[in-house]
Amino acid sequence: MSFYHPELSTDKTKGSINGPSCSSSDGFTAQEIESALHPVLHKWQPRGKYEDVDIGALVPGPGCVALIGRVVNFYDQATPSKKPHAAKGCLKVIVKDDTGAIVKVRLWYAKVDYSLRLGQLVSVWTPHVSNAEPGSVTLQNSSLVTTIFPERDNSCYFLVQEQSDDGTLCRTPEGYNNGKQLAGLMTLKNFMEGGYDVTAGKILICVKSIGGRKRFTTKKGYPTAKVDVNVFDDTSEAMITLWGPVAASAAMWKPSHTVLLISNPRVNSERRAMISLTAETHVEVDPDMRDVDWLRRYAKGLTKRDHVNQQLPEDMFDVEEVSTSEVRILFTLADIDERARGSPNEKFMGYLNVMIIGLNTMRLYQRNMLCCAECCGVPVYANAARTKCKQCEAEVLLRINPRLVGTLIDETGSIACGKLVWYTEAWEQLLGHTAEELVLSSTQLLKYLEHRLLFLRVTLMFGWSEEVGKLAICQVKM
Repeated sequence: MSFYHPELSTDKTKGSINGPSCSSSDGFTAQEIESALHPVLHKWQPRGKYEDVDIGALVPGPGCVALIGRVVNFYDQATPSKKPHAAKGCLKVIVKDDTGAIVKVRLWYAKVDYSLRLGQLVSVWTPHVSNAEPGSVTLQNSSLVTTIFPERDNSCYFLVQEQSDDGTLCRTPEGYNNGKQLAGLMTLKNFMEGGYDVTAGKILICVKSIGGRKRFTTKKGYPTAKVDVNVFDDTSEAMITLWGPVAASAAMWKPSHTVLLISNPRVNSERRAMISLTAETHVEVDPDMRDVDWLRRYAKGLTKRDHVNQQLPEDMFDVEEVSTSEVRILFTLADIDERARGSPNEKFMGYLNVMIIGLNTMRLYQRNMLCCAECCGVPVYANAARTKCKQCEAEVLLRINPRLVGTLIDETGSIACGKLVWYTEAWEQLLGHTAEELVLSSTQLLKYLEHRLLFLRVTLMFGWSEEVGKLAICQVKM
């Protein structure tokens, strides 16, 4: 007499005892057999106690531990086999947490598609952690390895935290202290000009655009895909090509919003503007650091069309208090950049001593663009203080074109043409004329002004506000 309940077939065609579809009658149901052969396909429950451990506190040796971190790199090593129960491949996943430590997870698979992406939060349960094999390719600081096969071993498991990821865990870069520069971090331009030779170099870039996913077959007959991602920072632009399963990561990125911190990247020797990812590279998506917020605001600002001649309220900055103060702070361009990045929400004023190395007075005069404004969303230019809008026929009050002054420099940096917001009082102090007087001036006077101001050092009273996003020039001291 059997202790197991017989599994009744609902298919009338399976009634023959001698038929090929006959049950083996070994006492186990089909669900139990499938659960034993492929435990990862079913809800997994740990059989023992697993200790929650940070990756930085892992110790090589046996012991049931549970760790959590984010995927910073992974690649697939296919191992095709004709055996029905053999592993079909191995995902080599690099996982990092807030301690900055990295562990390499060899994730074997047979039927399960884990659909990994860069930046995903994952949890790993494993009964053993070992040292990396001598001579094996590992990432920097990755000296520990764990090998798991959840489809065959009930003592290990790999879980992608898609529903419970709130975006706050495991996002701190290694060695980052709030308010301090991250070691090895460089601009994209410096990286392209030789910084790629620096050991453990890092770049912080923002996604500009994402190309289409191209599918093709390799020479060995394996299907694969690639995606080209254009990236940039405030100094340069480049392109990253994602290959294989990593290409699926780009589907979750947002142009002008997603920021990538790439450690130890490489440059394509044939194309200097192409960044390549290797087994020694790791990519952190939207890391928790102050420069990420600044770069994201910078990217957002590029998507907005600048006003051709922005006009600020007179009471935005307290010009009188600063001009009559006994203490007057002289900044350099580097000081302003550091303070604006360090305290982006702070409004401050001071003085700046710069040299004018470019003027466009005659060029703008010849192009009928000495003064400008906007009406109906369309720029309006003229060599006049007032003109009519071609869209609505309304009279428009024009102000001096901010591109009249070219590049300004000091000992630490420069400001490009048209990147300043000028108050009317500042224009009158610099040129010695109002807008009405300037447009009525002769060409000889305009040439004299251009020659007089070129390579002249001037002291500017400026104001900075995140709301404006540019330096506002309040007064000019000759």
